[in-house]
Amino acid sequence: MMSIKDEEEPQTEVRKSIVIESTPEVIFKAITNQRELTNWLPDLSIPEPRIGGKISIVCRKGTRWQVNNETKVLDKDYFFEGIIQELIPNKTISFTIQNVTLPEDPETNPEYTETWNIEEIDHHKTKVELIQSGFTGKEKGMIRLEDADIGLPILLDQLAKYCTGRG
Repeated sequence: MMSIKDEEEPQTEVRKSIVIESTPEVIFKAITNQRELTNWLPDLSIPEPRIGGKISIVCRKGTRWQVNNETKVLDKDYFFEGIIQELIPNKTISFTIQNVTLPEDPETNPEYTETWNIEEIDHHKTKVELIQSGFTGKEKGMIRLEDADIGLPILLDQLAKYCTGRG
């Protein structure tokens, strides 16, 4: 007798959100303005805030992130490059991005999409949802599904610390 087993679909995205005591304008500027961005995202981030604009992110070896009273330290340098696909002021920025530290390979180093959705929910309270999508389940290096699951809350926490009480 033969049995048919349903194969589970691989998870292809990670979604995390946070409510920040700040305005959508302050949060959007913190994400899209290079001077603001480097105040909460370590090392170097170079956005060209326009559709079709380039985005480059460099995370240096030794960078420390504080999460839930735990310190995470990067084991090597990571370089990411991408193109802004959607830009709605004070609401959304979405871009494709790829780890250029690794060889180009659609399975183990796919281009993926990162989307920041910003929604005012009350006076000086804003929900920020961060989504990374396009994972294959075979990624290597820093951007894997598991890393995104750990890393997205870190990014949101850093953003909240920087924006809370501003604006």
